[in-house]
Amino acid sequence: MSREESERIELLAKAAGVTQQEYIIAKLENREFTIVPDIRAYKMLRESMRQVYQKLCRLRDCSTMDARLIAKVELLSDLFVGIAGDAPRGELEKEDDLIAEMERE
Repeated sequence: MSREESERIELLAKAAGVTQQEYIIAKLENREFTIVPDIRAYKMLRESMRQVYQKLCRLRDCSTMDARLIAKVELLSDLFVGIAGDAPRGELEKEDDLIAEMERE
């Protein structure tokens, strides 16, 4: 198993509130996990996001971003979006909707 795969499994297992072994076995048996947001999962995700943020702050040129960091950012964003569920729409999304509804004369 590569380092990237190991980090991904570790992060997903922590988010699901299970051990890595339990996570791997559940995936082998095609069982799904439902992440119920609790303070522990939130703190773990927040700390992981903080580490990614620190790495991103060190970059001077985003073209130097390695594939591992990109994969971690994508995974964390998916987890945050999944936990947020029906989060309120942001200002940019509201503006996009308004523009899409405008008619040309």
